[in-house]
Amino acid sequence: MSPNPNRDPKYRIPTGIHVHDRDVENMTRMIVVNHPSEQTGEFQVAGTGKTVADYNEDYSADAAVVQVVYQWKLSKELPDWKSIKIEDLWEEVQDTELKVYSYPAPRMKSVTSVVPKTIKTHRELICYQSARLVHLSVTIDPTNSFAENLMWGNYDKRLSGDIELSSILKENKYQMKENIGLCMYCGKESKTTFDHVIPMDNGGDSEMGNMVPVCPSCNSSKSNKNVIDWHKKHDIPVDRVVLGKYLKLLWEEFKQEGKLDEPISETLHDRWDGVEITRNISQTLYTDARLKQ
Repeated sequence: MSPNPNRDPKYRIPTGIHVHDRDVENMTRMIVVNHPSEQTGEFQVAGTGKTVADYNEDYSADAAVVQVVYQWKLSKELPDWKSIKIEDLWEEVQDTELKVYSYPAPRMKSVTSVVPKTIKTHRELICYQSARLVHLSVTIDPTNSFAENLMWGNYDKRLSGDIELSSILKENKYQMKENIGLCMYCGKESKTTFDHVIPMDNGGDSEMGNMVPVCPSCNSSKSNKNVIDWHKKHDIPVDRVVLGKYLKLLWEEFKQEGKLDEPISETLHDRWDGVEITRNISQTLYTDARLKQ
């Protein structure tokens, strides 16, 4: 059974965020400038008579479309683009001669989702992903370079032990209710049941730190699969509550086994490479307000 993703692509790769193209080897940075309402099978590429789907046969025709420009060209054409309000960026780009490229959203991955080559141990990997989670949760403007520096500062503090990992996020209080009506995997409004982040078959328990409310479709689809692998397979960004809990559980597992400072395997590196995180601050506030109604 397949899940029914309901994540708005603007929360997966927001306007203004730096991205890479998954399908090319070079890591040239591009900037997301627009999210058309049409899907790839509907959106016409200007001057070609073809759709985005026609040029991207490996991606679903139902996928969302994102439009991007090369960062170096944007900086040349609009030197002050980082000071432009996010909601005004697309309009400003349209007033230039910049070439805009249209892609299926799943083809793009944010720059921070690429695991840096400097990350070599389990401890470093978990601290990096945890710092990313905090960064994406509190950063309203994803183009803010100062905020990106704060992410690495947060990483350093976690690595040194000045900040401890915690799975007790403020949204946890909503999970105490049996049917909050929001799936933590796909974002769909639905009657929910609790799923084990780490399946019981793989050693997970039924404590709240390993439980999240999800819709029946996602619960059945994920089953006993790894939660990160499952999200990547379905191209669904991982909810911050889910990721926060998983990272805490992973930390405890490696700590108990004495493996925190062992090098990460190629398999584990590939698992985390390209993982997107949802729930930026505006989405969190929206969800909180809806749940309180």
